[in-house]
Order: sequence, then structure tokens, then C-alpha cells
Amino acid sequence: MTWELAASTLGAPYDSIDELAATFRATGVKTIEVSVGEEMIFRMDSTDDELKAMRDELADKAGVGIVSVDSRVQICNTSRSDDELTESLEHCLKMASVLGARFVRVFPTAPLDAGSASTPDRLPGLELPDDMNLADVSKRGAEIVARALPLADRLGVQPLIETHDSHTNGARNALIHHYLDKIAPGNHVGSIWDIAHPWRVGEAPQTTFDYIGQYLVDGRGLVQIKDCAYPGDQTPVLQGSGRVPLAECCRVLKAGGYTGPLSLEWERRWYPDVEPLREALVAAHAAIEALPADAQL
Repeated sequence: MTWELAASTLGAPYDSIDELAATFRATGVKTIEVSVGEEMIFRMDSTDDELKAMRDELADKAGVGIVSVDSRVQICNTSRSDDELTESLEHCLKMASVLGARFVRVFPTAPLDAGSASTPDRLPGLELPDDMNLADVSKRGAEIVARALPLADRLGVQPLIETHDSHTNGARNALIHHYLDKIAPGNHVGSIWDIAHPWRVGEAPQTTFDYIGQYLVDGRGLVQIKDCAYPGDQTPVLQGSGRVPLAECCRVLKAGGYTGPLSLEWERRWYPDVEPLREALVAAHAAIEALPADAQL
């Protein structure tokens, strides 16, 4: 059995719903993440009627369902107030409910030291207020998520914490969950394992899964795939032409019980010169189909 390939609209940030539907129809994609930004078709100020219309048009024209709203909410951002972050997260949870999505992606995004941006192959250092350390800022991120949990539970939509920026690897991602599990025992918050990020900072796929696997399996989380030429260069390349160890990650996921989709996060919004999303999806399909049997579902 081959893994299902899903996709993010980040790969075609300025396409109309008609154009997105045509791409997904042509490539057989049935599950998508919608990336939210002021400059894109799904926006924080989109009305419920606009969201419903886009949801229905994608379903009618391409048989597509939405699994996640990929917000830019930054739960560990110390420059934003607790109320502001909570309000933004709750707004995205409501958007997801309207769109029929199960998840809302959030970023950690604690402030990084100035040198971290120039060394993408290293676990980033943090530049925190004097009275905070990694544990403190992780706990604060957990507290923001916990404040939104009553609404999340009521709507049946859960936040997902991505392996990204300040919490790039599984070890740091799990630290937020550690505090969240203390604050809100029995919560259903999951993770997004973006397979490129922990790998590029030196964390082995099995180690990442050991930390966050429980937040991925049983429909609790999501896996994003991408490829790049080497750890120090995050420019996307077509899946299978770079060095991100997709087969190794899939072996780990299979052994650990993950059965969800592999969602291609083709970052054309940030790298406009890369190939169009349709071409990237064709390559991703081929890379998944070419996986050895022990890396398939």
C-alpha cells in the first residue's frame, strides 16, 4: 500500500480556486493543507461565507478535502501578548471548523539569536528576555495553546505544533508538549513533523519519532515532506532529487504506526523561482511510489 500524497496551497500561493482545483485534479491529490496569509487566497480576514465557498468549490471541482489550516500563529513569540496570541489561535480554530479541517498548524517561533538565521544546519540559539530560558518559553507556548483548548475541544479541531524555527527538532517540539501535558492532562494536541527541519539540524528520524511519535499516530498529527540539496540550503528541490531521507522517515513512521498522509509543503511562496506545484506533485508521487517495500504502508 502506497502512502497518500497530500499538499499545501503554499506551493501555489497566488492561484485561484479554479487553478488550485485543476492542479489537484490533475495530480490526484484529495487532501490539502490551506496556508493562511494576507497575501494569499485564504486570509485571516476571509469571511465564513468566503471560506465555505472556497471549500465547496474545491470539493466540487476536484474532490478535495481540507485537513489543516496552516496558520502563522507563533505561540512562543515573546513580543506578542498572551491575549493577542490566544485570539489569533482561536480565530484560526474557527476558520478550520468552517473549512471542515481537523487541525490548525502553529509555529513555536521563540526569538532567535542573530547568528541563527545564517546557519540553517545548526540547532538555533535563542535570544530571550533576561528572565527566560528554553524551558520557560516552551512552557509559555504550552500555556497559549492551553488557553485555546476549550474552544478546540468544542469545535473538534486541534492545534498542531510544527518542528520549526526555535523548536526545529523533536526534542524541542516535545518540550512544549511536556508542559502542555502537565497543564492540560489528556489533551489531544498533536505535532507536525516537517521531515526536513529536524534532519537539517542533525536529529536522526528515529530520534525525532521517539520524541513526538505519540503526537502523530492515531490521527493526532501530520507529516510534511520536502527535499533539499543539503542541510545548509533550504531551497526546495523536487522530491527525490535531494538528500532528505524520505525512505528512512517512512520506515520509522510505518514501524511507529503512523498511517496518515505525507503532505508536500512545496514552499514556492518563499522560493518563487522553483518549479510550479503541479510539477512538484508529480515528482513527489514518483518518489513515494519508488520507496522500497519496507518503507511503504
